[in-house]
Amino acid sequence: MGIWSQAKWITAKRYGKQMPVFGRDLFLKKQPAKAEIHICGLGQFALFVEGKEVNEGVYEPGWTNYRKTCLYSTYDVTAFLNRGKNRLRVMIGNGMYHVDGERYVKFTGSFGDPLLIMALCVTYEDGTAEEFVTDGEWSCCPGPVMMSCIYGGEDYDASVCGWKAAISEGKAEWIPAAIYEGPVGALKKAGQPQVRIQKELQAVEVCRLKDGRIRYDFGRNFAGRIKIKAAGEKGQQVIITPGELLLGDGSINQEFTGDPHYYVYTLSGEGEETWMPRFTYYGQRYALIRTDARILEVTGQEQYASCPETGYFKCSNEMYNRIHEIIVGAIRSNMQSVFTDCPHREKLGWLEETHLIGPGILADFDAKKLFEKILDDMEDSQTPEGLVPSICPEFVQFDLGFRDSPEWGSASVLLPWYLYKKYGDMQLLEKHYGLSERYVAYLLSKARNGILNYGLGDWLDVGHYPSHPANTPIPVTATAILYQDLTVMAETAGVLDRKEEEEHYRKLAQDCRKAFNEAFFYPLSKNYANGSQTANAMALFLELPEEEYREPVLQNLEEDIRLKGGHFTGGDVGHPYILRALAKYGRNDIIAENFMKTDFPSYGYQVSCNATTLCEDWDGPNPEHPVMSQNHFMLGAAEEWFYCSLAGIRADASARERIRIQPCFPEGVDWVDCRTLTPAGMCRVYWERKEEYIRVEVTLEKEERICLSLNGEEEIVKVQGSLEREVRVK
Repeated sequence: MGIWSQAKWITAKRYGKQMPVFGRDLFLKKQPAKAEIHICGLGQFALFVEGKEVNEGVYEPGWTNYRKTCLYSTYDVTAFLNRGKNRLRVMIGNGMYHVDGERYVKFTGSFGDPLLIMALCVTYEDGTAEEFVTDGEWSCCPGPVMMSCIYGGEDYDASVCGWKAAISEGKAEWIPAAIYEGPVGALKKAGQPQVRIQKELQAVEVCRLKDGRIRYDFGRNFAGRIKIKAAGEKGQQVIITPGELLLGDGSINQEFTGDPHYYVYTLSGEGEETWMPRFTYYGQRYALIRTDARILEVTGQEQYASCPETGYFKCSNEMYNRIHEIIVGAIRSNMQSVFTDCPHREKLGWLEETHLIGPGILADFDAKKLFEKILDDMEDSQTPEGLVPSICPEFVQFDLGFRDSPEWGSASVLLPWYLYKKYGDMQLLEKHYGLSERYVAYLLSKARNGILNYGLGDWLDVGHYPSHPANTPIPVTATAILYQDLTVMAETAGVLDRKEEEEHYRKLAQDCRKAFNEAFFYPLSKNYANGSQTANAMALFLELPEEEYREPVLQNLEEDIRLKGGHFTGGDVGHPYILRALAKYGRNDIIAENFMKTDFPSYGYQVSCNATTLCEDWDGPNPEHPVMSQNHFMLGAAEEWFYCSLAGIRADASARERIRIQPCFPEGVDWVDCRTLTPAGMCRVYWERKEEYIRVEVTLEKEERICLSLNGEEEIVKVQGSLEREVRVK
């Protein structure tokens, strides 16, 4: 019998904004030798055994389409339990399960009332066992969380403490919890890396404003919570407002991040009290505190998913290092239960980032388990027609391209392929082949004469309109992505030995390429569409031009960059392809020069404006008028270039040589030290300039035959440990 065979979902009524606590007091006849709790509390839960909090992760069990899938966590609670009486308490927060308006919300919606299912499995020294499950023996009462909103904040009244005592003492308004008979998603053990508090940040500056409020500056942007230690009288309140930006008077500016978002902590009056919100988080650098109580300590609690940090990049060029730092900072901030767009205003799983910036993420982090969870979210969100919505889980149904955009939904095709190339996991390709197949069929059903003419296009390109790209026609990016999907489907079918389907997709890709060139290529000007950088770069990277036209199209791309003062004009979609196309055709020098620029639009502009995480818009950190989110990683394609081109580490499990080392040596860089995870384990590349040559050192964790390409000369060589080569400077 399974662990859930006897357990029931239980529910509690809502007490207005106040959240419930579920509880049961149980009696153990003997000291347990082993005890495990399996638990799912919706929307989010905090588990207490004998008054001690058990959770290691935050906002467990994780965000899903709760009508399809509910994740559960498992904890070893042997050390928490004793012979005799034991108190089990589960505090519930709303999370994405229930969003209603009072303060700021991105949307409103609800999956229903709070729910809990739990099974405690106890084994004694003599081999006997007992199981305690959620059933009619459980109770519920109003808890100390007075308000819980993933977008708006959290309020907590520490004077509401009767829930901690034994139920029989009657210190709280306990009533029987009800058995829930309604529909709920299938239970599945959580497999993604837990989101945890990873770092504690101390304030680098503390400032008292004229009105008496105290502002704490933690020195950089981060996603997480604010933790306080305070002392005062019962009923006194501490009001905490976090934010990324400041107003002219020194207070918090939440204009672009969701206003208002704040926390209210009501003191119990019992000595020193420590608290931080449990069921929400925010993106911030600053915290503003208003209170009459004594503030003893304020710290920032940085949270992100516990994906192993397997990448390392450093070089002699400090601008490159700063670009790397602000991108990784934004990735960490948005590496939560899904890859979010931002850690405040939306907190939604916009899919385009997962494939457009996916190679860079996978260079920095072993994020396979998190991406697998995101693919499961796509499976749960896919419609009967095959549409994969632009956000997954689809907590809110947007309109038009914000729900249905080829460049976003194509993550369902491209992400499994990128994961296969990184990890060589054919089972992952097989598992999600149907997802990809259905989505491609959906796109083909929307095409007219081989062209897709809808979607968001090259979102937030340079000079963009409020909801429309400025430089590249939408059909260009949509149809180019369709072509890429079809070629990847052919490759995937080939790996899975589906020969007929491979041939089918190759034919569809050929037809799409023909339609794309007929619709968008102008032989006289040698441009695609209007000659935008995104249009020409996507075509070049995907090898859409006939061979004879590739060099002229590349020259047009280079010329447009020159005319723009060396700047790139691509947005969310186009920017990665501009870098990929230039690198593919040997123009890393153009990228290197661009990365050194400090005027708008450029990475260096953000660095020079003291951004500490990558911003949503190229103009985001403008000191005169900062705009939009200051913590987005969607423009972070530089990570892929740092690892795959500057260091030259290219991993491809589908290739004969699974590792290709092909560094470039642009001016302005004297040495590079880089390592990342490959199908053959960790790989490190270190190169440095000497007087007349460049020394390249490659180190592999495992023996592997690699392709080493240095200045156009290739060799296939078996690496055992390390090898060195010297390259003459050209």
